[in-house]
Amino acid sequence: MIKKIIVGVLLLIASFANAQESTSSPYSIHGLGILNFRGSIANKTMGGLSTYADPITPNIQNPALYGDLKTTALGVGGTYKTTTFKESGTEASGKATTLDYLTVSIPADKFGFGFGLVPYRSVGFSFRGVNAQGLEESNTGSGNVNRVYLGTGAKVFKGLKLGAEFQYNFGRIENVVTQFPEAQNDTRIITQTDVRGVSYTLSGVYDLNLDEQTLLRASVVYSQSGKIKSENIQELSAVAIATDGAVSTTENEIVDIADRSFSLPSRLTLGGAFIKKSKWFVGGEVYLENNNDYQDRVQNRVGVNYAKAYGVKVGGFVIPKYNSLTSYFKRVTYRFGMRYERLGLVLQGEDINEFGTSFGVSLPVSQGLSSIDLGMELGSRGTTDAGLVQENFVNFSIGLSLSDKWFRKRKFN
Repeated sequence: MIKKIIVGVLLLIASFANAQESTSSPYSIHGLGILNFRGSIANKTMGGLSTYADPITPNIQNPALYGDLKTTALGVGGTYKTTTFKESGTEASGKATTLDYLTVSIPADKFGFGFGLVPYRSVGFSFRGVNAQGLEESNTGSGNVNRVYLGTGAKVFKGLKLGAEFQYNFGRIENVVTQFPEAQNDTRIITQTDVRGVSYTLSGVYDLNLDEQTLLRASVVYSQSGKIKSENIQELSAVAIATDGAVSTTENEIVDIADRSFSLPSRLTLGGAFIKKSKWFVGGEVYLENNNDYQDRVQNRVGVNYAKAYGVKVGGFVIPKYNSLTSYFKRVTYRFGMRYERLGLVLQGEDINEFGTSFGVSLPVSQGLSSIDLGMELGSRGTTDAGLVQENFVNFSIGLSLSDKWFRKRKFN
């Protein structure tokens, strides 16, 4: 039965991976899109905290915590998102699915390491209106900036763990603008951007044992402002769009446009937590992000600025009785969290902020070493002021954490 459940979860997450859109937000037209990765499902349901990990559940936001790892772990997760858009008294809706992460984490004596793939930022939008020249046009965008990472962490001495992670960022983003003049053929402009660059993260964690079961934790994570290069090309076409939606091209021209180089936002995160081993956890963290050198992937847009970002997150979990023999639900981990973030995007003088409240459970399987993680987040992004759009979203997440002790020496042959 457990094997059937695990296979079902993997098939469901695989369907997320095949989805075409990872987000549906008009705000993803700016920069490299909306930040997509907020940690594993377990961490996302605690407000996205980076301060917690246990020996069988790695934290892929904080490499220092690889030093606590006791089992080899495979993690995979995906999210289904539904969004309601509000603008000047009108409403619309959208949906998106995404593969959140695919990770492997391995202990190695006094240290641990991990590697994997995460969609770092996502672009997905579609809207229609009148441009500055008075022409009706449609504007759509799609794509991801993905991140391959390799991280390691180790216990330096009692209570102190240090870690580092190297990241390679890459992806392709496409923007299609179609104009509909009345007296001539429609015009389509396809802008394709290929993104690549490297970045790294450094972190440290210090645990102070208050007694055998209780500890106080302090954490610091610094993500470096890595350089990003966007290589851009445009295709200009005269097109005719039939009533059934079929598109025929009558003229076509490829135009090279200027490439751009800029820095990813750098982020400093400080966190703290109280932990009662195998019983409960409560923690919080704040971060400050420098966006001053961040830019649009193709051009600077009028009324768009990038400023310092910051965020506050709180969350935790409780396990009624992790070793209960009579009740499965007492062994379940119940998670909760909240976050408030100023995203660092300023449109028409208005800060774009985001708020989320999350809940989740981790359902133990396979003698408690593995789990199926379920989560839900309710939140909002943006504002209706200055003619902007407010997004109200509901995210449903599912993840699988498979853990086991590999490379064990046999006692008997």
